[in-house]
Amino acid sequence: MIWEIIKRRDLYRSVLVSVRAPIIVLGQEEVRDNVGVVHWHMPASLEPVKYAISVRSDDSIKNMISRAGNFVVNFVGYEYRNHVLACENEDGLFVDIFEFLGFTKKNSIIIESPRIKEAKVFLECEVEQEFDSGDHTIFIGKVVGP
Repeated sequence: MIWEIIKRRDLYRSVLVSVRAPIIVLGQEEVRDNVGVVHWHMPASLEPVKYAISVRSDDSIKNMISRAGNFVVNFVGYEYRNHVLACENEDGLFVDIFEFLGFTKKNSIIIESPRIKEAKVFLECEVEQEFDSGDHTIFIGKVVGP
């Protein structure tokens, strides 16, 4: 399944990772949804199926994935390349990224984090490992859906 996704020519090379987690905003804890751009990603295992993403350590999405313990890898089509570029300059702590980008938020099948309805393919992942790699954090997620 993963190799078929990677070989598709109609997908944009960067992915959008979505997550739902409790965060502290202005001293108050609240649950928020966030989306971040991930340029470095790859299959990590075929049996069991795992997927790896590398996220900037200073990005709010990193802390949210650590707290949530799950994330969704959303593969969007090339026609959404401008959405991906726009997402790089926004922080989901202060802006609803789904609304900002014009994407539809949809509940995932198995995990708590939402997915992007417009994504051509998505992988629901539960965090199995988290590695500090300098200015990035690598998450290895076990693919649990769809």
